Amino acid sequence: MPFWPGVGYFVKQSHAPRGSMSATIPLEAWLDDDFLDFAKAYVVERFLINPGLTRAAHIKRLQVLRLLEASLLALRDDASPLGIDGSVLEAAATLARRTLVPAGAYKVGAELERLADVLVRAGVLAPICGTWTNPNKQPKNTGISVDAKAEEARQQRLPDHDALYALADIFNRDLDPADERFQRDIITTSAMALLMCAPSRGQEIFRLPANLIFEATDKFGKEQLGLRLHASKGFGAYVKWVWSGMVPVAERAIARLRTVSEAGRDLAHHLEDPKLKRRFYRHAGCPRVSDSEPLTKWQVCAALGYNNQSPAASLNKNGLSSIDGTYTLQQLWDTWVLPRLAEAHPHFPYVSATDKALGRKGGLKFSEALFCTLRYQLSQRAGTSPVQLFMSDLTDLNFDLGPSATKTSIFERYGFCDAQGAPLKLTSHQIRHLVNTEAQRVGLTDEQIAHWSGRRRVDQNAVYDHRTLEERVEQTRDVVESVQAAVAMPVAAEGVSYTHGQWTVKVVRKPRLLADVEDVQPQLSGLKTLYGECHHDWSFAPCEGFVKCLDCSEHACIKGDDDAAVKLERLRSLHASVLAEVEKAAAVANDDVDAKDWLDVQQRYAAKVGELISLLQSETVPDGSVIRTAHGENPTHLHRALRGLASKALADGSGSAPAMKQLLESLETGLAASRAPLLETRAGVR
Repeated sequence: MPFWPGVGYFVKQSHAPRGSMSATIPLEAWLDDDFLDFAKAYVVERFLINPGLTRAAHIKRLQVLRLLEASLLALRDDASPLGIDGSVLEAAATLARRTLVPAGAYKVGAELERLADVLVRAGVLAPICGTWTNPNKQPKNTGISVDAKAEEARQQRLPDHDALYALADIFNRDLDPADERFQRDIITTSAMALLMCAPSRGQEIFRLPANLIFEATDKFGKEQLGLRLHASKGFGAYVKWVWSGMVPVAERAIARLRTVSEAGRDLAHHLEDPKLKRRFYRHAGCPRVSDSEPLTKWQVCAALGYNNQSPAASLNKNGLSSIDGTYTLQQLWDTWVLPRLAEAHPHFPYVSATDKALGRKGGLKFSEALFCTLRYQLSQRAGTSPVQLFMSDLTDLNFDLGPSATKTSIFERYGFCDAQGAPLKLTSHQIRHLVNTEAQRVGLTDEQIAHWSGRRRVDQNAVYDHRTLEERVEQTRDVVESVQAAVAMPVAAEGVSYTHGQWTVKVVRKPRLLADVEDVQPQLSGLKTLYGECHHDWSFAPCEGFVKCLDCSEHACIKGDDDAAVKLERLRSLHASVLAEVEKAAAVANDDVDAKDWLDVQQRYAAKVGELISLLQSETVPDGSVIRTAHGENPTHLHRALRGLASKALADGSGSAPAMKQLLESLETGLAASRAPLLETRAGVR
């Protein structure tokens, strides 16, 4: 079959589904016989490599396979995968550029590159195919740029602050949950309030149970409030904790929603009860007659919640007879109420097919749903139906947050407009982007943000991070400074620092103890070297400086430590060998350009080692002082990454030039030389 549930349709590019396809798929729409089995095998192989793939990832992979089959048929007149080569891959990538947006075309090219690699490793294709690279350029990452276009893209993903303040104003008004005039506003503002409590997807909010509150005491003895949530996209059921500032807001929103949904949940309880579900639901407006007594047209309208002022028109409009005595309550229940329930909610008592499949393992019933209401309960035009159920969803919420030709938004109802006089608007997903960005700003780890947001993959956080490049650099600089401060040697209050030739001396007038460094970690303790101590974080990466200790900013020589005499003797031996190299190079420097370059290098190195020996022997430098290279290189991956980021930003003009230059200066001159000017100019860099 060309359809796999949970995966998608194995059909040709010309028949690619725009939505759901019919159960019967014509043969001409199927992928070619020579290609179909290969496509299914490739999907299975990729799934086995990564079982956590979402359906969206499968759909994207099927799109790649369709383009590949179309390219094979165009170039080879044969869809056999054995005909795949560089020209076919290139044709598929070109077809992607013609039919998809740049971001989609880039993803297709990346998947084609992976496909070629898989087939080469499996021995299906020649090794030359493994060298093929994606020709489709990756679109500019507007999330980390600071130009006008990037700022516009960021603003589109983040909510309008004026709209947020307007919603907060409406939420804090005295809205009576029992008054139907305010219930739609309560649903909208309360749903948005819950989205602000924790980064949730809009549809997840409308699947919350009425008993969603979970309370627990943390390790500090503080009470914490969480929401019982069944996250979408395969994350499953878990408790999503509410940040403390929003706890009162969450409690108020939940209390209001419970009141609004009480009537709907009562009806659902009646419909779910095996002893009651076959009898008419006796709501407050129901005629007080027996189930078998014939009803007048006015009583029929009262039983179904229709307009009593013109009963005949109301009944005829809904396909019912207006003749007195035509119906009893039982007949209305059996022939009108229950059939409409089955049609509108085919998975009742569960809200959706997924909930029905979960059953008692976590499925949500109407009687348990926080957003279960009566039909037309939230409508200002039609009267509430006391015998029909309704579940608000994300479409209803977003419909009420933006202007529409057919309905007024919540901002229009309360008169909130922008500077141009147009009604304010936003979407529920903008709130998820906002909360994720704020979580990045306060320094939560990627793992914490992913779990809080209900994501299975940490790398997806990047899509929701809308900090500017300047913010990221500033935040990274604080981290670098804090780490460097932790590994730097402690300096006594009366200590001084000065530069002597190619060395920086930090005078310490007391013995160095581990207790002097707060919260010291094992990897930050000094590793003994031939000439001093290495303070590189070995848990992060091995030595990346090729053991050039005396030229590395992470290396320190300590005057007067336990084996100072041994290390000094090694330095003297090193100095002698460097001087010998100087003599050899000097003998031929006039006739050999390379020898002259080598002579310059060795002369500088000899002077540097000589200066270090003189410092270690000097009586004016107290024991315990820390001696580091003044212009050394920091070989850590973090510094290289930051240096590359700053250099690229300066080259293409995408970053703040003063900030990038200051960062480069800090990285190149080392902590000792850059900390003072860095602190002095920080206000200007911002």
